[in-house]
Amino acid sequence: MRFLKPSNLRQGLIWIVVAALLPFVVVSVIQGLATLENIRVLAGSELNAKAAAIAERERNRFVVAQHLLMTLAANPDVIAMTDRCGEALSGGLRDYSAIVNFVRSDAQGNVRCSAMPYRPGTNFAGAAWWQRGIQAGRLTVTKAPVVGPISGREILILFLPLRDDRGRQFGGISAGISMDDLRNSIAKAPENLTGSISIMSTDGNVVAEGTQQQDFRPPNLVRIEGSLEAKSASGEEWMYSVARLYSDDLVVVYAQPRQQLMATAIRQARVSFLLPLASILLASMAIWLGTQKLVVTWLRELAKMAGRFAHGDFRGDREKFAGAPEEVAALSADLHIMAETIDMRNRELTQALAAKTRLTHEVHHRVKNNLQIINSMLSLQIARTRESKAKTVLSQTMARISALALIHRLLYDDDADHEQGRVAVDDLFRDLSLQFNAHAQRPPNVNIVCEAFGTVIPVDVAVPLSLFVVEAVTNAFQHAFGPDDKGTVEVHFRQNRNDMEVVISDDGRGYENSSQAGQMGMELMHAFTTQLNGEMSMETAQDGGTRVRLVLPEPMGVDG
Repeated sequence: MRFLKPSNLRQGLIWIVVAALLPFVVVSVIQGLATLENIRVLAGSELNAKAAAIAERERNRFVVAQHLLMTLAANPDVIAMTDRCGEALSGGLRDYSAIVNFVRSDAQGNVRCSAMPYRPGTNFAGAAWWQRGIQAGRLTVTKAPVVGPISGREILILFLPLRDDRGRQFGGISAGISMDDLRNSIAKAPENLTGSISIMSTDGNVVAEGTQQQDFRPPNLVRIEGSLEAKSASGEEWMYSVARLYSDDLVVVYAQPRQQLMATAIRQARVSFLLPLASILLASMAIWLGTQKLVVTWLRELAKMAGRFAHGDFRGDREKFAGAPEEVAALSADLHIMAETIDMRNRELTQALAAKTRLTHEVHHRVKNNLQIINSMLSLQIARTRESKAKTVLSQTMARISALALIHRLLYDDDADHEQGRVAVDDLFRDLSLQFNAHAQRPPNVNIVCEAFGTVIPVDVAVPLSLFVVEAVTNAFQHAFGPDDKGTVEVHFRQNRNDMEVVISDDGRGYENSSQAGQMGMELMHAFTTQLNGEMSMETAQDGGTRVRLVLPEPMGVDG
């Protein structure tokens, strides 16, 4: 430690300045590292959001195909493979180019009917996808594109095996998802302009890619947690995110070069490292060129000023150092410039935050308006539709879209919580009650009672929760009451110590979900329950009345 002992006054003064400014250097370095890490986390969040957005868009074609397969599986002509089977399958292809063909095959894999013309004797039994679907006994999708044996086009095949009441398989129905349509959709995605998009199977096979190919392969696609990093064969570092696309077989991988995402953060970190070092250098030069008395006197004043800067007071005092030696005055000027730079940076960050808040405000407002336009178009369609079943489906769709629009309106109107993406439950349920009272399927003599307290929940919880309530209440309207029945449907939300609870009950005649619409409603309710990581129960009393109860864990961001 002897080398730390100053041999002369100038060296001692330099050590004093170094010791005085060292904490600021450490703080600046820590802040620079923290900024670097924060931007890395924000970049990962952006990747996660883009991957999730791509998966949500591309998943629609699979979900539509799945629902159409379920619908066709309930068609007597398709099940019995009658002469009208092909016509029934062709009806599922109307106005939806993403699906190439529907095919009904028997227990031996022989093609019995198809939406497209086929060669007699065509058999699927030797195809790996057919054997895999039969053995799985559930809906499956191919993990790689295949050339359709009937369409001759490159497709992904969704296969639904059919079983009778005794569990014996009697063939299945398959749907072909167009690979050309899927690739075009990826190529037109806005995310394709800034990064690389791949659709892959969980065992690493590339199904489809955007225009920018990924020259690396993710090491693990089964257990996915947040954004990850990988290095390509050329040594370039990438950041990527994986989102589940459909079932447990297909995922979306979205990636951007790490340098592209982190360039600004690296520059800021360098500035954070170099700025305090430059201050030490300038201060040391001023001391070396000054005299003992002048240096000590002015250093004391500089130390006081630095203390004020450290506590956030950036006003400074330039006039006080007007008569100081040139070196001390230069150091004082540099410290004032640094303080003004920090103060200006704080104001810029504040303005940037305000701009972000306005942008978020506008996004929610536009989404709400777009959803209202969609509802208006559906309303016009309902007015021109004569079939009651079609009107029912369109009305249910309007109710779901209205719930989504309601959430965006609450985010747009709520000045306190929209920046954090949170919704007040009491406002949400109150407005849902108003929508239910105007619901087209509500019996005229049935009242709606909604009860909730001032709990605030994140929007990613509010969306599936609202849609769950819409499905449960709509089911009560359809099945629990007749056109002239009187009754009440009650919706209650309670926040307990460790969980949250939603109860939808009615005093109607009770019901069983035997209709196709009812099955779809229950499927959606189960899907929303899974999305919320909750538990759903349903009870129907002997003397009538049904009670649907949803219990879900309290998510992060809930404010009671």
